[in-house]
Amino acid sequence: MRILINDIETEKQRYTNIFKSYGYEKNELIFCKSFEESKTFIINYLDRDKLHIDLIITNDTSDSPIDILKAQELAYFKNSLTTSYSKRNFRICSIPIILYSKHESKSSDYSLQFDSIIQKNESGYHNYFISEFERLIKTWRKNILEDFEQLGLNINNLSNFHETNYYKKHYKSNIANNSESYFSLKTKVLSNEFIKHPVPLTYDWILLNKESIEQAIENFNQTYRSHVKYDRKNNERTILHDFFNKNKIILLRDAYIDLEYEKNLYDVGAKTSEECDFILKTEFPEFQKTTFFEVKKEDVTFYVKKHTKRPQFSSNFISHLNQVWRYKEFSEDPINMPEIEEKIGYATQNFNYILLAGRLEEKEEMKDKLEKDLDRMYNQLNVITYEELEEINMDYYDKFSRLNIE
Repeated sequence: MRILINDIETEKQRYTNIFKSYGYEKNELIFCKSFEESKTFIINYLDRDKLHIDLIITNDTSDSPIDILKAQELAYFKNSLTTSYSKRNFRICSIPIILYSKHESKSSDYSLQFDSIIQKNESGYHNYFISEFERLIKTWRKNILEDFEQLGLNINNLSNFHETNYYKKHYKSNIANNSESYFSLKTKVLSNEFIKHPVPLTYDWILLNKESIEQAIENFNQTYRSHVKYDRKNNERTILHDFFNKNKIILLRDAYIDLEYEKNLYDVGAKTSEECDFILKTEFPEFQKTTFFEVKKEDVTFYVKKHTKRPQFSSNFISHLNQVWRYKEFSEDPINMPEIEEKIGYATQNFNYILLAGRLEEKEEMKDKLEKDLDRMYNQLNVITYEELEEINMDYYDKFSRLNIE
């Protein structure tokens, strides 16, 4: 999911907390703090680069001395664009937009421009906001299916469409050659480019189903709970790395678009290199964090001497943390930017660092101590356990199910 939010800086954490409570991840949110920033985002990333977002949310500051968000102007600008985005598949004006403000205006000027108008709930309950948000996502997806019916297409059968008799004898002459008419009068979401030249739509909500995600989560559970004992032949690489490479959805979910496995990042002017297990890539690296994701065993012990006055990190845990810390040092050094760009495909210094290791029981037992020690010695490193990664994926499954249009 890619959600563009046009709101003031102080509201950023509020959105993060709201969406997190319903299973959405921080990396699914893209924040712009003014109309000008949001407009530039639409022009550069959607219209020019043809990237994808799912929905726009904007606050309203028209009652302020300086209206920096210009909600109505943003909606008008978006709605006036008939150009395409998302690999040229859809028209920008079709992107749903929500006015989410403390002032719930019902005037016709507003209602005609926004797909939904929602008053911010200061009491902490956001069920209506999320249900409306998800209703609009589902409606947009259903509109795509209706567009396909208008064109006589099957959304799951486009890989060899231009070789079919239907394309050669009917679609090309009657629809593709009259694409402007279908674009203007008969369809709501599909772009003129797509109508002229249909291509496979490679989006998770089309390619995946609830059963496949559920099976991947169940397999992950069995992998870390019931695998054979680790030895030379059965180790992190053969068991854990192999699983994640075969079940990328467990790492990617809605938060990332692709991954690099064991990519060597060489230090400039040296023979040494860093080789993180997985680098998780984003579509908008300026706004979303690219993640170094290091995988260690689920039987890693965090602390030794736990029941003494001064519990200490285990030597294995320190070694793992130091390894991830080196990725942080490497990625933060501007001299390494060309190497990063060459190896992962884009330049960025907007990174996150995650160590997957250990079990939730020990993390909960030592929670306060662990948080303080990590903050003091390994600031910005995140340690998640296998149970926590499973829970993140269960949230993803629940969200996917709620948005399912079958």
